Formats: sequence, C-alpha cells, structure tokens
Amino acid sequence: MRRTATSSLSIFLILVLGVALVGCDSSPTSVQDFEVQPNLEASSNSLSLVLAQGNTSFQTSYQGLDSHPQAEGTGGLSLEKSNESGTPEDGSQEWSVGYTESPDGVVQENIILRSAGGGGEVVDTLSVTVSRFIVRSSFSNTSAVIADYEGSQRSLSTTGGTSAAFDSTVVSQNSAGVASLMIEGSPNGSATISRRTNAPDSDRFSFLVHPDPSTSFTLTLTFTEETGGGTTTHEVDVPVEAGDQWLEYGIAFSQIGDDFNPVASRSGGNGPFVSVEMSADANATYYVDGLSFDSGDRMVAEIHDFDRTSFEYSCVTLSTSNDVADASDGFNSREIDGSGCFGYNYATLRADLSPDGVISARVNASEGDELYIFLETRNGNAGGYEYGNGTTVTLPTDGWQTIEVPVSNLGDDVAALQDPGLQNIGLESTQGNTSTFLIDDIRLREPSN
Repeated sequence: MRRTATSSLSIFLILVLGVALVGCDSSPTSVQDFEVQPNLEASSNSLSLVLAQGNTSFQTSYQGLDSHPQAEGTGGLSLEKSNESGTPEDGSQEWSVGYTESPDGVVQENIILRSAGGGGEVVDTLSVTVSRFIVRSSFSNTSAVIADYEGSQRSLSTTGGTSAAFDSTVVSQNSAGVASLMIEGSPNGSATISRRTNAPDSDRFSFLVHPDPSTSFTLTLTFTEETGGGTTTHEVDVPVEAGDQWLEYGIAFSQIGDDFNPVASRSGGNGPFVSVEMSADANATYYVDGLSFDSGDRMVAEIHDFDRTSFEYSCVTLSTSNDVADASDGFNSREIDGSGCFGYNYATLRADLSPDGVISARVNASEGDELYIFLETRNGNAGGYEYGNGTTVTLPTDGWQTIEVPVSNLGDDVAALQDPGLQNIGLESTQGNTSTFLIDDIRLREPSN
C-alpha cells in the first residue's frame, strides 16, 4: 500500500471544512455552539491560501440556527458566498476565499463565522495561513533519478563566510536518498548550486528545507539562466520560519520572473538554467534537498538531490556522449558498447510509487537491442525485488525513445521501494558484442499520461 503522509500544514489540498452544531441531533431544539470540523485530510481548524494558486474555498454545514451564517475575514481576506442550500435549521454554504494584499512572508488571518440560534449568538473562527508560495510539510518523493550522467555538470561553491557540505544526519524520510546539503549561512555570504538544466513543460521550482530551529530568516534565491548567448538573473525572497521539520517549498515561474524559461534551444527555449544562489539574511544553519523543476506533482528535471550513485559498475564498455534527446534534462548520455551487465549501487534510493509506477529511461538503439532490467531492495529481497524477478525489454528504434517498465512487474510490493528502499538498479545488454546504444535519464516515477 502506498504510504502517504498527512498534515494540517499541507496546502496543496483545498481543505473542505464543515461547520456542525455541537450536541445536535437531527431535530435540534436548542443551539449551544458550533465548531469547524476538518475533513479527513486535516487535523485542525485551519485553511491555507497560496496566492500563486488563486482563491481557495471552504464549506459549512449547520443545523438548528435562526439564520444562515455570515462570514467575515480579518486583514486582507476577501470572502464571497458561492453557494447556499437548505434552511438555517439544516443547511450548507460554500465560500470562496481570496487575499487582496501582498504579504512579505507567511501571514495568519481568521475567518469569523456568525449566526443566531437558541436565543444567543453562535460564533466560531477558522484560521487561515496565507503565503505567496506553496509551503507544505506533507510530501513524498514520487520520482527518483537513478542516473542522468550529469554529475560533472553539478558543482557547489560558497562565498562570504557561508559554508556548505553534504550531510547524512538530517535527511527527510520522504526524500529520495540519504543525504542533504547543510548550509551554515551568514548575512554576507551565499551557497551556489550550479547545473545546466533543461526543463521543458515545467512551471515550478521546488526544494526541501529544514529550517534553523531557533532563527527565522529570509532566504534570497538568485536564479541564473542562459538567454540567447548571455545570462539573466532573477531574485526571489523566501521567508523561512524557525522550526524543526522538513518543508517543501514550491515557487511558480511567474513568481521568479515573467520571462523565466529554463529551456534549452533544442527544446524550443532560449537557454537552460545555470545556477541558483542561496543567501540568508541572518546567521542560520539550515538544510536543503531535492532541488528540481516540476509540473504539478511531477518532477520534470532534477537540479540536485545530493545523492549520487555510490558505485557505477560495468561488464560492458561505457563512455560519455553529448548526443541527447531534445527533452533530456541535461547535455550528456551514456554509450553502451558490447554485451553484459551495468548498473548503479546506492546507499539507499527511495521512491514512493503507486502500483502503476515505472522505471523509465530514454534510449537511442538499433534493431534487436535488448535490456534485462531488475531491481534489488536493501535487506535481502524485500517486496520481491531481486535479480530473478527482472524482465527483458526490446528497445525501440527510430532515434531517441522512452521505455517504461512497471515496477510491479519486477517485484510484489511497491511499498518496499520506499522502505527499505533500493540498493541496486541493474541492467544487462543481451545482444552480444554487436550491441551499441545510448541511454539517459533513468528514473523511478509515475507513468506518463
């Protein structure tokens, strides 16, 4: 069964909340109070409004009132009743919630619900968190990059008293691997993560952050992209509140810049993404992980997740090629020459996939080329993932093509891909010494639409 974390801080979901009379039966005779009841996706009387996503909504249902409830918002909240049905004695409403101001960071506001019943006033309050960005504590890694051959393209540099290092002690259980980047930030310094990245059809930059437990700060992100032979930079200020849990931030491209377009010319853009610089305005120690370009919940291109294969092994001849698919997220692929095995060992690689999830790769092959693909979990053959449960795929021809193999064909329980996770992803070329083909962007992910 697929594991899905839930939390009241999650704001990808539109929370549908109900207002119900405490102690009421189907034929109430008096009114004492009513309370906001979250649906099964929430655990508190709260609603989240992400300005990048537009208005959100909530519902009320009620019994035994003298009049339908009215709602008013504090601060810049705007409310509009979009639907009302039934009677005050047994009815429901739906409200649309917007925000008319431009908050610098995360703002807490309230919606106050009022009505009359039982000879008195009935009042309750709904808490609303307003943010410019998507910020959620409930997330999962529905995509993990096994190999994209861009390791040489990734680099890390620091300036001005800021230091950064790979770390394996503070890592989210919902990330794809076992390492993050610890940044000891200073007001005059920065950490820069560089990797030329092509991200067609993406619309959001995402990353995980574990805040400093005692210091709130503003994290300035400076994005650099190639633009027709030169470069352009864009800055975004992101508030990071002190805390002790991993959060996922999502920043829409429109919030980075109206012309932000990290797409290489081969994919119809004017140049790829180059780097992101991170600068805190206070002395703070924080961790980042899983930097990527996304479309909705689908990862389009990974910038860096600080988890590289611990061992790329080979019984064939491997070389690097700059022949890549137009939609590839980078500028290198791997050439496979001869027959035999090749694969990738990881300390642990995780992916929280549904039973429809796949292992995919881009290939440029000739007629008759085949691959035997298998997965091996840690701690033995958990979930049935082992060499003997692999499958043989005949590679498509006619230039760069994508292959997808359902992970349910390679084992019995996809939950094992997240826990305990994978230690080996293996492939075997089976067509003798005449086999020569290119492979790129090997991933675990949900299937293509």
